[in-house]
Order: sequence, then C-alpha cells, then structure tokens
Amino acid sequence: MIQLDQVSLRRGGRVLFQKASMQIHPGWKVGLTGVNGAGKSSLFAALLGSLTPDEGMLSSPHGWTVAHM
Repeated sequence: MIQLDQVSLRRGGRVLFQKASMQIHPGWKVGLTGVNGAGKSSLFAALLGSLTPDEGMLSSPHGWTVAHM
C-alpha cells in the first residue's frame, strides 16, 4: 500500500498541503483532480521519489511502480 502520514509540501514558500494523510491499497485505481497550482504534479513527484516532502512520511512497497500520464 502507498501511505502518506502527516505529509506537508511547500513549493517556493507556498504551502500546497499540510499534514495530509492517505492510504492507497493494492488494486485501487485513483484519480486526482484540482485547480491549477493545487499541488497535483508535486504530489506525483513526491510519489515518484523526485521530490521529498517537507514533513511527514511517504512510503510504498519496494518494487512497486506508480503509473502516471
């Protein structure tokens, strides 16, 4: 399962989200929508490992692949 626990993410001094928590279980298909600048791409960058959260823990099982477009 992919898990975010109390994750905060800032970009350029702007808080995108703060103390966010969620779980995505195996087999779930998840869509993410929101206005421009809401942090969707930054969240995916964190899930893919190219961006580190400012606070909290983000984890996924070793060997899992996150599919994205």
